[in-house]
Amino acid sequence: MNSITVAIFDVDNEGVLAGPQNKSARVIHAILKAETNIETIIVTGKKLRQSRLDGINVFMIPGGGVMLYQQWALGVRGRKIVRDFVRQGGGYFGICSGAFLATNARFGWLALVDVKLHDMKHQNRGGGLISVKLNAAHAEEVFSSQWVLKDTLPMLYWQGPLMVDQTGGKLTESKRKAGFGIIKEVASFSSVIAPEDSENERIRFPEYFSDEHMSGHAACIQTTYGKGRVFVSSPHLELPAENRGMIPEIIRWTAQVETLCEAL
Repeated sequence: MNSITVAIFDVDNEGVLAGPQNKSARVIHAILKAETNIETIIVTGKKLRQSRLDGINVFMIPGGGVMLYQQWALGVRGRKIVRDFVRQGGGYFGICSGAFLATNARFGWLALVDVKLHDMKHQNRGGGLISVKLNAAHAEEVFSSQWVLKDTLPMLYWQGPLMVDQTGGKLTESKRKAGFGIIKEVASFSSVIAPEDSENERIRFPEYFSDEHMSGHAACIQTTYGKGRVFVSSPHLELPAENRGMIPEIIRWTAQVETLCEAL
């Protein structure tokens, strides 16, 4: 099998992995480094603009970041490079803030995924462990049976997007020409969170942890953009630790690893 090279995006100008605060990126980096045939590099906005992601199979924005700062660090040219990279066959994997940035819900985001985001006004909810329900029909395209057969999984939700597919499995001609693919819901939220420190409403909105605002919305989505594959996850797939084996499988799917194998 050919090696897959994953570029993990970092906003630190020195290229130190996501700074000392971003546990999410550090855990993911460790998971991928332990995998055979997966190589990782760290790219800043500056390095991305210089390299144009040459030699990269998958571009990843992990969770734990501030999406507006990540957007700024990418810059207009960097965002175009990422879109062109995916359109031409590269993979994109975004978790939490990386899932937000993948959508076309706000001007200046990457616009790889055509979804509506529910209740952005109260997005800063806080978080905790939540159950997600897998959609086997779509999950089995990405994951091995050890995951698909579990039906539900615990995952860490921390202020990620609540995604809503409005396409009904269809694409208009204009959306198709723009590069968007059919949205396939891999998992949806199946429970609500018992918020931590819910009395601190300066940073949390505990009244929006209801079934109306959480359950049923898409938690993980797979789709295409141009010739490339896109996987976005609102919850942090790297936590709890029992889920970490999902991440290399997502990388291989977004890298279209079966295409790489055919070249051998």
